[in-house]
Amino acid sequence: MTRVHTQGFTLLELLLVIAILGIIAGIFGWSLLGNLRATQLRDAATQISADLRAARSATLKSGQSTTVTTTLNASTYTVTRGADTRTRNLPSGVQVSAQTAAAVQYRAPSGVTDGTGTIWTLRHPASGRLMQVRIVGLTGKVILNAN
Repeated sequence: MTRVHTQGFTLLELLLVIAILGIIAGIFGWSLLGNLRATQLRDAATQISADLRAARSATLKSGQSTTVTTTLNASTYTVTRGADTRTRNLPSGVQVSAQTAAAVQYRAPSGVTDGTGTIWTLRHPASGRLMQVRIVGLTGKVILNAN
C-alpha cells in the first residue's frame, strides 16, 4: 500500500494569513494617510509663506504696496499689488483663518507692515491638524509654527 502525500495549506491557514496581512495593510495605510495629510498641510503653509515673502520682495522692487488677504475659513487667499489681483488656492482643501487680521499689507517703498503682527491658522479639513503662519510686526518676517 502506498501513501499519497498531498502538499498545500488548509483553508483555515489561508484565512489566518489573509487576516494578518489585512491588519498589517490597514495599519500601514492609516499611517501613510496621516503622513500624506501632514505633507499637504505643510505644502499649504509653505505656499502661503512663500507668497508673503514674494509680496514683500515685490513691494521693495516695484515701489507699489502689496496686500495679501485671507478669506475666512476658505481654501483661498488673494494677493493684490496695484490693480493686479490674483486669487490663490491652497492645496488639498486646506483652510486658512485669521486669528488677528485678515490682511497683511507691505507698504512701499520700504516693505514694512503696520507693525501689529498677524497670525493665520491653516487647518487640514480631514485630519484637523493645524499650522500657524506668523507675520512679525513691522518687518513682515514670516514664521511657520506646527501645532
